[in-house]
Amino acid sequence: MKKSETLSLAILVVSLISAALSIPFAFACKGESASVASAPLGSIVTQDFGINANAISGAPYSISMASSRDGNNEIYLMNPDGSGQTNKTNATSNDQRPDISPDGSQIVFASNRDGNFEIFIMNFDESDVRQLTFTAGPVNNSWPRWSPDGEWIAFHSGSGSNFQIYKIRPDGSDLTPVTNFGGLNQFPGWSPDGTRLAIRRGSDIYVINADGSNPIRLTNQGTINQMASWSPDGTQIAFMSDRAGYISIFIMNSDGSGQFNFTPKPDGYPGTWTSRAPAWSPNGQYIYFTAVRSVVSGNSEQIFVKSANVVESAETQLTSVGANFEATVRKIIAPTITSVSASPNILWPANNAMVPVTLTVGVTDNSDSAPVCLITNVETNEPSSEGDWHLTGLLTLDLRAQRLGTFAGRVYTITIACTNSSELSSSAELTVGVPHDQRR
Repeated sequence: MKKSETLSLAILVVSLISAALSIPFAFACKGESASVASAPLGSIVTQDFGINANAISGAPYSISMASSRDGNNEIYLMNPDGSGQTNKTNATSNDQRPDISPDGSQIVFASNRDGNFEIFIMNFDESDVRQLTFTAGPVNNSWPRWSPDGEWIAFHSGSGSNFQIYKIRPDGSDLTPVTNFGGLNQFPGWSPDGTRLAIRRGSDIYVINADGSNPIRLTNQGTINQMASWSPDGTQIAFMSDRAGYISIFIMNSDGSGQFNFTPKPDGYPGTWTSRAPAWSPNGQYIYFTAVRSVVSGNSEQIFVKSANVVESAETQLTSVGANFEATVRKIIAPTITSVSASPNILWPANNAMVPVTLTVGVTDNSDSAPVCLITNVETNEPSSEGDWHLTGLLTLDLRAQRLGTFAGRVYTITIACTNSSELSSSAELTVGVPHDQRR
């Protein structure tokens, strides 16, 4: 017989940690935060540069975009809540369509600094700018996107009505054609497991294997369906479509079912309303997108974000200076728990005393230097009472040194969860034993 208890104190601590994860962004910004909450269709929360949108959690500078605020298109980064907008290219060329590597060390982007558009890559600190593709006009190379493991960059290349998908290593080696289908093959988006790509083929969204095989058509409405973005859990795909009579973002299940308009134009809206280029937050709770909402923010494109779970939720505008477009979100993963241990891990003698136990967790995370770890659950293999354990801290607890004589011994199984600033978690278990006797 086993007893399990999900600890109420742990739940309280998780709530406190969730609030704390937002503090760096909230503290760095001015003004009141704008809630992304249920609101009438078309509701927009407008903010000036640097004002906290909703203290959306996430890794610093994990959103990349293009911005014209300096007179030409430059690569900019910002925090998930829109604060800290920073120019990363400072060039006179047309730099656009950036994507941050999964490990946060590099940024890939398209630029015409060589004449036609080519794929370039640079370190996160703006050093070591290198050209990856070398083609002659009128060929253009654009929409570079990192694979989840950081081993490949997919992009489209071509001109006019003939584009193909390619992939290349970050060091410029192994340039590999992925598609060989006549017509438009554009806007590759990797699946979370890196085995598939969602692309525009002709007028529709197709899913293909990473080697180009097994194409599956997912859309058949409208004249343009493109810019597909997979949800972090791989169950949904957001994309741009003109099927509603205007450019809007739609969401569908990854098998093509359940398609719906995520950014519907309000009835009677008197100005321009367009939405495109969706990108999911690492925890799947938000979608960033490029939009024109002319009544509120003029005719320039801006970056917006809204809850991925409620069509009727308010939109929050994150940018306002110049035109800002095609935001991408760094592919962040959950922390990796490398080790767990308890001291002591054997309770003896079995004298019914409460014994303090301290847990030690080894954890790595490439987006958060200090992910938060805590106890979330305790189980025993014997009948026990609620007072047999008591949490005293995030990774400390008191356990009762007791066991039943009819069993081989008592085993406490303790679950630990580690959560990073993007609200992604990993868990692990360890055991503490109360042996039947001194032979253990």
